[in-house]
Amino acid sequence: MAPEKSPYSQELKSLLDTALATGQQAPLETYLTEHSNLPGPRSNLELLEVFAGLVGELVTPPGPNFPVERLEELLDGWANLDLASAPVNHPREFLPTCAVLSYGQVGVVRPEWWDDEIAKLRRAASSPSWRTREIVAWAIQKLLAADWPRVVAVLEDWLLSDDPLLIRAVVAAVAEPSLLKEPTQAANALRMQVKALVWFEKQPTKKRKSEEMRTLRQALGYTLSVAVAAAPVEGWPWLKSLMESRDPDVAWIVRENLKKNRLKKLVATA
Repeated sequence: MAPEKSPYSQELKSLLDTALATGQQAPLETYLTEHSNLPGPRSNLELLEVFAGLVGELVTPPGPNFPVERLEELLDGWANLDLASAPVNHPREFLPTCAVLSYGQVGVVRPEWWDDEIAKLRRAASSPSWRTREIVAWAIQKLLAADWPRVVAVLEDWLLSDDPLLIRAVVAAVAEPSLLKEPTQAANALRMQVKALVWFEKQPTKKRKSEEMRTLRQALGYTLSVAVAAAPVEGWPWLKSLMESRDPDVAWIVRENLKKNRLKKLVATA
Protein backbone atom coordinates (compact mmCIF):
# COMPACT_ATOMS: atom_id res chain seq x y z
CA MET A 1 0.00 0.00 0.00
CA ALA A 2 1.30 3.46 -0.88
CA PRO A 3 2.12 5.42 2.30
CA GLU A 4 -0.20 8.31 1.40
CA LYS A 5 -3.20 5.95 1.17
CA SER A 6 -2.80 4.31 4.56
CA PRO A 7 -4.43 5.45 7.81
CA TYR A 8 -1.06 4.92 9.47
CA SER A 9 0.81 7.32 7.23
CA GLN A 10 0.36 10.71 8.83
CA GLU A 11 1.12 9.77 12.41
CA LEU A 12 3.90 7.39 11.45
CA LYS A 13 5.57 10.03 9.27
CA SER A 14 5.42 12.54 12.11
CA LEU A 15 6.97 10.09 14.56
CA LEU A 16 9.70 9.09 12.11
CA ASP A 17 10.52 12.71 11.34
CA THR A 18 10.74 13.48 15.05
CA ALA A 19 12.96 10.48 15.74
CA LEU A 20 15.37 11.53 13.00
CA ALA A 21 15.35 15.18 14.05
CA THR A 22 15.85 14.59 17.78
CA GLY A 23 17.32 11.11 18.08
CA GLN A 24 14.44 10.19 20.40
CA GLN A 25 13.11 6.97 18.88
CA ALA A 26 11.07 5.62 21.81
CA PRO A 27 7.73 7.14 20.66
CA LEU A 28 8.25 5.70 17.17
CA GLU A 29 9.10 2.27 18.57
CA THR A 30 6.06 2.38 20.85
CA TYR A 31 3.77 3.19 17.94
CA LEU A 32 5.18 0.41 15.78
CA THR A 33 5.08 -2.22 18.49
CA GLU A 34 1.58 -1.27 19.65
CA HIS A 35 0.27 -1.60 16.09
CA SER A 36 2.34 -4.65 15.18
CA ASN A 37 -0.48 -7.19 15.70
CA LEU A 38 1.97 -9.18 17.81
CA PRO A 39 1.70 -11.49 19.56
CA GLY A 40 -0.38 -13.19 16.93
CA PRO A 41 -0.13 -15.37 13.83
CA ARG A 42 0.43 -12.51 11.40
CA SER A 43 2.17 -9.20 11.95
CA ASN A 44 0.86 -5.93 10.52
CA LEU A 45 2.17 -6.13 6.97
CA GLU A 46 0.38 -2.95 5.93
CA LEU A 47 2.14 -0.96 8.63
CA LEU A 48 5.42 -2.61 7.71
CA GLU A 49 5.09 -1.63 4.06
CA VAL A 50 4.03 1.90 4.92
CA PHE A 51 7.06 2.35 7.14
CA ALA A 52 9.45 1.11 4.45
CA GLY A 53 7.71 3.35 1.93
CA LEU A 54 8.17 6.38 4.15
CA VAL A 55 11.86 5.58 4.55
CA GLY A 56 12.12 5.30 0.78
CA GLU A 57 10.48 8.70 0.34
CA LEU A 58 12.82 10.30 2.85
CA VAL A 59 15.93 9.18 0.98
CA THR A 60 14.65 10.04 -2.54
CA PRO A 61 16.83 12.05 -2.63
CA PRO A 62 17.65 13.45 0.80
CA GLY A 63 18.19 17.14 1.18
CA PRO A 64 21.59 18.51 2.19
CA ASN A 65 20.67 18.49 5.87
CA PHE A 66 18.92 15.12 5.94
CA PRO A 67 20.24 13.01 8.86
CA VAL A 68 21.24 9.97 6.82
CA GLU A 69 23.54 8.67 9.54
CA ARG A 70 20.77 8.89 12.13
CA LEU A 71 18.41 6.95 9.87
CA GLU A 72 21.08 4.33 9.30
CA GLU A 73 21.72 4.09 13.03
CA LEU A 74 17.99 3.67 13.70
CA LEU A 75 17.48 0.90 11.14
CA ASP A 76 20.71 -0.93 11.91
CA GLY A 77 19.96 -0.83 15.61
CA TRP A 78 16.64 -2.55 15.01
CA ALA A 79 18.07 -5.05 12.53
CA ASN A 80 20.73 -6.10 15.03
CA LEU A 81 18.34 -6.79 17.90
CA ASP A 82 18.82 -10.31 19.23
CA LEU A 83 16.13 -12.69 20.45
CA ALA A 84 16.60 -11.51 24.01
CA SER A 85 15.70 -7.95 22.98
CA ALA A 86 13.11 -8.89 20.35
CA PRO A 87 11.70 -12.32 21.23
CA VAL A 88 9.75 -14.39 18.74
CA ASN A 89 6.09 -13.29 18.56
CA HIS A 90 6.78 -10.33 20.84
CA PRO A 91 5.78 -6.86 19.62
CA ARG A 92 9.44 -5.84 19.47
CA GLU A 93 10.07 -8.54 16.87
CA PHE A 94 8.32 -6.14 14.49
CA LEU A 95 11.19 -3.65 14.64
CA PRO A 96 13.82 -5.78 12.85
CA THR A 97 11.31 -6.53 10.10
CA CYS A 98 10.74 -2.80 9.62
CA ALA A 99 14.47 -2.29 9.20
CA VAL A 100 14.89 -5.20 6.79
CA LEU A 101 12.07 -4.20 4.44
CA SER A 102 13.41 -0.65 4.50
CA TYR A 103 16.81 -1.90 3.31
CA GLY A 104 15.11 -3.30 0.23
CA GLN A 105 13.19 -0.08 -0.38
CA VAL A 106 16.31 2.05 0.05
CA GLY A 107 18.17 -0.16 -2.41
CA VAL A 108 15.42 0.42 -4.97
CA VAL A 109 15.34 4.20 -4.73
CA ARG A 110 19.05 4.79 -4.14
CA PRO A 111 20.96 2.37 -6.42
CA GLU A 112 24.25 3.93 -5.38
CA TRP A 113 23.64 2.62 -1.85
CA TRP A 114 22.67 -0.79 -3.21
CA ASP A 115 25.77 -2.72 -2.14
CA ASP A 116 25.37 -1.69 1.50
CA GLU A 117 21.70 -2.65 1.56
CA ILE A 118 22.39 -6.05 -0.02
CA ALA A 119 25.11 -6.73 2.56
CA LYS A 120 22.66 -5.97 5.35
CA LEU A 121 20.03 -8.24 3.83
CA ARG A 122 22.59 -11.02 3.58
CA ARG A 123 23.26 -10.77 7.32
CA ALA A 124 19.55 -10.66 8.11
CA ALA A 125 18.89 -13.76 5.98
CA SER A 126 20.50 -15.85 8.72
CA SER A 127 18.48 -14.28 11.53
CA PRO A 128 17.11 -16.66 14.18
CA SER A 129 13.77 -14.87 13.75
CA TRP A 130 11.62 -16.54 11.09
CA ARG A 131 9.65 -13.34 10.62
CA THR A 132 12.82 -11.43 9.82
CA ARG A 133 13.84 -14.11 7.32
CA GLU A 134 10.46 -13.86 5.61
CA ILE A 135 10.82 -10.11 5.24
CA VAL A 136 14.32 -10.55 3.81
CA ALA A 137 12.70 -12.45 0.93
CA TRP A 138 10.15 -9.67 0.48
CA ALA A 139 12.90 -7.02 0.48
CA ILE A 140 14.86 -8.97 -2.14
CA GLN A 141 11.73 -9.20 -4.25
CA LYS A 142 11.50 -5.41 -4.24
CA LEU A 143 15.07 -5.29 -5.53
CA LEU A 144 14.42 -7.99 -8.12
CA ALA A 145 11.48 -6.02 -9.48
CA ALA A 146 13.72 -2.97 -9.85
CA ASP A 147 16.84 -4.62 -11.33
CA TRP A 148 16.49 -8.34 -11.95
CA PRO A 149 19.91 -9.04 -13.53
CA ARG A 150 21.85 -7.22 -10.83
CA VAL A 151 20.10 -9.02 -7.99
CA VAL A 152 20.24 -12.43 -9.65
CA ALA A 153 24.02 -12.13 -9.88
CA VAL A 154 24.12 -11.61 -6.11
CA LEU A 155 21.75 -14.48 -5.41
CA GLU A 156 23.84 -16.82 -7.54
CA ASP A 157 26.77 -15.94 -5.28
CA TRP A 158 24.67 -16.62 -2.18
CA LEU A 159 23.99 -20.10 -3.53
CA LEU A 160 27.71 -20.84 -3.20
CA SER A 161 27.40 -20.47 0.57
CA ASP A 162 27.18 -23.38 3.00
CA ASP A 163 24.60 -21.49 5.04
CA PRO A 164 21.20 -23.17 4.53
CA LEU A 165 19.37 -20.06 5.69
CA LEU A 166 21.10 -17.94 3.05
CA ILE A 167 20.18 -20.50 0.40
CA ARG A 168 16.66 -20.49 1.76
CA ALA A 169 16.52 -16.71 1.26
CA VAL A 170 17.39 -17.19 -2.41
CA VAL A 171 14.77 -19.82 -3.19
CA ALA A 172 12.09 -17.94 -1.25
CA ALA A 173 12.86 -14.62 -2.91
CA VAL A 174 12.62 -15.88 -6.49
CA ALA A 175 9.50 -17.95 -5.76
CA GLU A 176 7.16 -15.08 -6.55
CA PRO A 177 4.86 -15.69 -9.54
CA SER A 178 4.44 -11.99 -10.34
CA LEU A 179 8.20 -11.75 -10.95
CA LEU A 180 8.36 -14.78 -13.24
CA LYS A 181 6.16 -13.77 -16.16
CA GLU A 182 9.10 -13.32 -18.55
CA PRO A 183 10.87 -16.47 -19.81
CA THR A 184 14.30 -15.25 -18.73
CA GLN A 185 13.21 -14.60 -15.17
CA ALA A 186 11.40 -17.93 -15.00
CA ALA A 187 14.48 -19.76 -16.28
CA ASN A 188 16.68 -17.97 -13.76
CA ALA A 189 14.38 -18.90 -10.90
CA LEU A 190 14.24 -22.53 -11.98
CA ARG A 191 18.02 -22.70 -12.25
CA MET A 192 18.40 -21.40 -8.71
CA GLN A 193 15.90 -23.91 -7.35
CA VAL A 194 17.83 -26.71 -9.07
CA LYS A 195 21.12 -25.52 -7.62
CA ALA A 196 19.64 -25.26 -4.13
CA LEU A 197 18.20 -28.76 -4.28
CA VAL A 198 21.46 -30.21 -5.62
CA TRP A 199 23.28 -28.59 -2.70
CA PHE A 200 20.70 -29.97 -0.27
CA GLU A 201 21.07 -33.51 -1.66
CA LYS A 202 24.82 -33.41 -1.06
CA GLN A 203 24.48 -32.66 2.65
CA PRO A 204 24.99 -35.56 5.09
CA THR A 205 22.11 -36.90 7.14
CA LYS A 206 23.54 -35.55 10.39
CA LYS A 207 23.65 -32.00 9.03
CA ARG A 208 20.11 -32.27 7.71
CA LYS A 209 18.83 -32.68 11.24
CA SER A 210 19.75 -29.09 12.12
CA GLU A 211 17.00 -26.52 12.46
CA GLU A 212 18.52 -24.48 9.64
CA MET A 213 18.44 -27.41 7.23
CA ARG A 214 14.87 -28.25 8.20
CA THR A 215 13.96 -24.65 7.46
CA LEU A 216 15.51 -24.94 3.99
CA ARG A 217 13.73 -28.24 3.38
CA GLN A 218 10.41 -26.66 4.34
CA ALA A 219 11.01 -23.80 1.89
CA LEU A 220 11.93 -26.13 -0.95
CA GLY A 221 8.68 -27.97 -0.32
CA TYR A 222 6.96 -24.89 -1.69
CA THR A 223 9.34 -22.98 -3.91
CA LEU A 224 10.07 -25.64 -6.53
CA SER A 225 6.45 -25.62 -7.66
CA VAL A 226 6.51 -21.86 -8.29
CA ALA A 227 9.52 -22.11 -10.59
CA VAL A 228 8.25 -25.23 -12.34
CA ALA A 229 4.89 -23.60 -12.99
CA ALA A 230 6.64 -20.57 -14.46
CA ALA A 231 9.00 -22.66 -16.64
CA PRO A 232 7.12 -25.93 -17.22
CA VAL A 233 8.93 -27.02 -20.39
CA GLU A 234 12.23 -27.31 -18.54
CA GLY A 235 10.93 -27.60 -15.00
CA TRP A 236 8.35 -30.35 -15.23
CA PRO A 237 10.68 -33.04 -16.64
CA TRP A 238 13.17 -32.18 -13.91
CA LEU A 239 10.56 -32.43 -11.17
CA LYS A 240 9.25 -35.70 -12.59
CA SER A 241 12.77 -37.13 -12.55
CA LEU A 242 12.94 -36.38 -8.83
CA MET A 243 9.90 -38.57 -8.19
CA GLU A 244 12.20 -41.58 -8.43
CA SER A 245 14.57 -40.28 -5.76
CA ARG A 246 15.32 -42.66 -2.90
CA ASP A 247 16.42 -39.75 -0.73
CA PRO A 248 13.62 -39.44 1.86
CA ASP A 249 14.02 -35.68 2.21
CA VAL A 250 13.96 -35.10 -1.54
CA ALA A 251 10.95 -37.40 -1.83
CA TRP A 252 9.17 -35.31 0.82
CA ILE A 253 10.06 -32.07 -0.99
CA VAL A 254 8.68 -33.44 -4.26
CA ARG A 255 5.45 -34.68 -2.65
CA GLU A 256 4.83 -31.31 -1.05
CA ASN A 257 5.29 -29.48 -4.34
CA LEU A 258 3.03 -31.88 -6.22
CA LYS A 259 0.21 -30.98 -3.82
CA LYS A 260 0.22 -27.36 -4.99
CA ASN A 261 -2.69 -26.28 -7.17
CA ARG A 262 -0.35 -24.46 -9.55
CA LEU A 263 0.92 -27.86 -10.70
CA LYS A 264 -2.49 -29.50 -10.91
CA LYS A 265 -2.63 -29.55 -14.72
CA LEU A 266 0.93 -30.85 -15.03
CA VAL A 267 0.33 -33.58 -12.47
CA ALA A 268 -2.78 -34.66 -14.36
CA THR A 269 -0.68 -35.32 -17.46
CA ALA A 270 1.96 -37.34 -15.62
